[in-house]
Order: sequence, then C-alpha cells, then structure tokens
Amino acid sequence: MPANSINEKERILELDVRRKIYNLVQQYAGCHFREIERKSGLSTGSVKYHLDYLAKHNLIKREKEGNNLRYFPNNLKLQNTKLLGLLRQKSVRNILLHILINENCNHEHIVESVSLSPSTVSWHLKKLENNNIIRSIKEGRYKRYNIKMEKEEIIRLLIIYKESFLDTLVDRVIEMWE
Repeated sequence: MPANSINEKERILELDVRRKIYNLVQQYAGCHFREIERKSGLSTGSVKYHLDYLAKHNLIKREKEGNNLRYFPNNLKLQNTKLLGLLRQKSVRNILLHILINENCNHEHIVESVSLSPSTVSWHLKKLENNNIIRSIKEGRYKRYNIKMEKEEIIRLLIIYKESFLDTLVDRVIEMWE
C-alpha cells in the first residue's frame, strides 16, 4: 500500500522514531544502514524495522551495492542514486573531485593527488566508468579521464548534501564552482 497522498505520508511519519529515520535518509542520502544506525542512536532492530517500513510504503528507496544497502529519498533519479552512493565513499569522492577539477588527467596524476595505490585508483576508476560517471580516452599507452555526466548535476548534489560529507575538498570544489 504505497503512500500516495500527503495524508498517508503524514500518517506514516506520525511516529517520532520513524520521522527521525526518514529525516536522516533525506539529509544523508546514500548512507548505508550502519551509518543511519549510528546517527540515529537507535537499536539495530528498530532502525531495520523502520527503514523496511518506509521502503515498503515508498517513502524511501534502497539500493544494494556489493555488501552495502544504501538508502535514498524516493524522489532521486537512478543516476543520482548511483552517484551519491559512490560519493559517500571518500576515496571515490576524492578521485571524482580531482577529475572534475583537472579534466584530461591521467592515472598517474590521480594517484599522486589522492595518495592511494595505483591498483586502488584503477579499481575505483573502473567503478566510475561502469556507472557512466566518467569516461576514459586512450592516448597511446595512457588513458585520460573526463567527467561523462553533467558536471552541474554533480555540483548540485554536492551542494545539496554538503553538510553530510564534512569534507574540506568538497567545500573547495563548491567554492571554485561558484
């Protein structure tokens, strides 16, 4: 029984605990279960019950990524849920922000910038490419990386969820963009 009307939504969110969890999902879109549990201060069983209830009534949606289940506001486009899920991972976020600032950068430049091993950077770049967020252009032996999706959409999501990232790099990118 989906929550189609405003009255139905308000009825579902009458319970303070459920509203708290719903608001956390709205504020921290793309968070995984344990993060919502930590931020709510509620028991594992209570958080699981209310997240399942909210998803069952179509007030939130959940996406499985590997072993993680991430939760999103129901009004996000599929591409943005994938992007936010990736942005929640600090290493991936740093790589993506580097590419956003430095178009046509190569693997070596990214590795130096984000201080991760070359294989870890390659793994994350592949993940970003598979999700159609970046593209690689082969030049001889090297690849150059660019943003494939709309840059403005990435920046918009970073601005909307800025407080939830608590990341000075995100702040700097937003300042540069404005």
